[in-house]
Amino acid sequence: MTAEDPHADKYNDPRVQITRRGIAIAIGVGLFGIAGAAVSIVGRSTQLEKTSQFWGEKTILALQLGERLELRPRGNETFAPLDLSGSSGLGHLRRLLLDERNFDWTSQSEGKALGQCGEPVPRKPRCIQIHLTDPTANRFDVIQIDLDLQTGWTGPSTGQNRVKLLERTLPKLRKYFETKITMRELRQAAQKD
Repeated sequence: MTAEDPHADKYNDPRVQITRRGIAIAIGVGLFGIAGAAVSIVGRSTQLEKTSQFWGEKTILALQLGERLELRPRGNETFAPLDLSGSSGLGHLRRLLLDERNFDWTSQSEGKALGQCGEPVPRKPRCIQIHLTDPTANRFDVIQIDLDLQTGWTGPSTGQNRVKLLERTLPKLRKYFETKITMRELRQAAQKD
């Protein structure tokens, strides 16, 4: 004995009508969604035109694909070099240094990025160097980028040119590097205990 489905009338309701207006609304909503997604993708993509001119193609390649990324002290800094390869937040750091919207291009000038670095403060680096290498694939030579986390100047370690980071970007970098150095020191202290 088969029981009748008590909701059979809900599956094929004769009151529902598919009209041209309904189809047009559905197509309009779909196209609006596609256009919104396209605008979102374009708006979030990394803009590289000015950074490519400033850093050069080899540095852009190193920032995008570099296998090893190491943080090194410059000036009077006293922290030990720190390997950042594979660490959390590394993708954000790479994007921050690649995207042209993070720099004040009116400040671009010749000269070194690092000035007078002053006395070091524990766990608060000021003058640092990002050392990029690619030991497995050897797609580029060693790339070194200097950063002054107080003034915001950055540029190649060769000292040929420099540009300032935007004021909204600088605190993010400071916090990132302070956190990495502090976490390493805390891990080392815990291992000694």
